[in-house]
Amino acid sequence: MSRTIKMALIGCGGMGRSHLRSAREVPELEFVCYADAVEGTAASACHEFGGRYHTTDVEAIMRDDDVEAVLIATHHDSHPPLATRAAQAGKQIFLEKPMALTIEDCLKIEEAVDKAGVKLMMGFKFRFAPLVASVKQMVPHPLVTVGQSLHSAMKGWPLTPERGGGPVLSNGCHAFDLVYWLNESEPVLISAAGGPLTHPEHGLVDNAAVSVQFENGSIAAIIAGDSGDARYTSKFFFEVLDGRRTATLYERCHKAQLSGCEVDSLSVEELPPPLSTDPEGTRAELQAWARCLLEDTESPVGPRDGTRATAMVLKAFEAIRSGRTQELRL
Repeated sequence: MSRTIKMALIGCGGMGRSHLRSAREVPELEFVCYADAVEGTAASACHEFGGRYHTTDVEAIMRDDDVEAVLIATHHDSHPPLATRAAQAGKQIFLEKPMALTIEDCLKIEEAVDKAGVKLMMGFKFRFAPLVASVKQMVPHPLVTVGQSLHSAMKGWPLTPERGGGPVLSNGCHAFDLVYWLNESEPVLISAAGGPLTHPEHGLVDNAAVSVQFENGSIAAIIAGDSGDARYTSKFFFEVLDGRRTATLYERCHKAQLSGCEVDSLSVEELPPPLSTDPEGTRAELQAWARCLLEDTESPVGPRDGTRATAMVLKAFEAIRSGRTQELRL
């Protein structure tokens, strides 16, 4: 039997528990302890998923030599101090998106990880969605890419500028990352329109229409925000076109329509298991994380990927506020 990686979960709320449910099908990962600012939330996770202890003291986990890796699923503003501390403690890090609320903080995390010699993986699950992988293979070099992250009005801490960054960053970073990954070329110019459309009281950009030019000359359009449910396309929608072939991902990437390809349509339900039971890549990303640690290979979605996605969003915000196209050089 191969060894297991002893993990700690930091942040036992909705997203943390979602990862715990997926990890039940990844035997290489063993969650042994849980930390949360609310003791009852940590205790509940420990009781349901099993482990040695739960705590409100993150430092207890950082001092625990039995813990090899941490999964951080906390409020976004807490990512930089937690990820930096975990790196200093020699822990491998799985970090939920977005990486941070500022480019400066993203770069600080990169520096801490590099200095400590640990691995960091970002939680951009759609890279591991089975139909996304199929589309990327069939249309590997798009000329034009469309990405969308649209949903109903956001509530709670993710909406606040100081803790969550708002819907374009909090959820929309998925679209920015995947548009980059489908192109695999660095974004260099970003222009945008948008503003505080659904939550003017917060003053943050909560809806944006963004244009991206990549280093290889390809272009992309991204719409992100919380102006309402996109019932026809679904919250997450992507399209790639290369002049001869077109692939359209919809219903949260569970289905695809294609033109000029060997098949006309794809549905995750038609795939064999285990692909059919992991439509958005939530299990596959943890499996990739486990392989990375066990085989000592490069993180499949590394810290630079986290910095890039945040930087694309924040450059779009700058473009909206200034009315000028922004250069992006990382």
